[in-house]
Amino acid sequence: MTSALVLSPEEKLTVTTLLKEFVPDKEVWVFGSRAKGTAKPYSDLDLAVIGEEPLPLLVRVGLEEAFSSSLLPWKVDVLDWATTDAVFRDLIQKDHIVIQTSLENIRSNSVP
Repeated sequence: MTSALVLSPEEKLTVTTLLKEFVPDKEVWVFGSRAKGTAKPYSDLDLAVIGEEPLPLLVRVGLEEAFSSSLLPWKVDVLDWATTDAVFRDLIQKDHIVIQTSLENIRSNSVP
């Protein structure tokens, strides 16, 4: 895992705002060139939504449409972890950055 996320503060705010709106309970990883630090200015943003169950179709479509309609200057690809094959999962796990933590992780780490 790396920590060289290639996003401006404004771009990151847009991405995290949309993720909180559509998948607030899911951990989300950035992978690909923006996680590796090799992105060009208009490289797409690859996101993996982590979960055991597939995302509901309306949630996935809503998230993709929201990214498409946003002011982000590049395409955002949303990958559903639950429907991704093991070989691709292994590649993603080697080079990713957590951009959103799941609510379960936050709850389990909070002090009562």
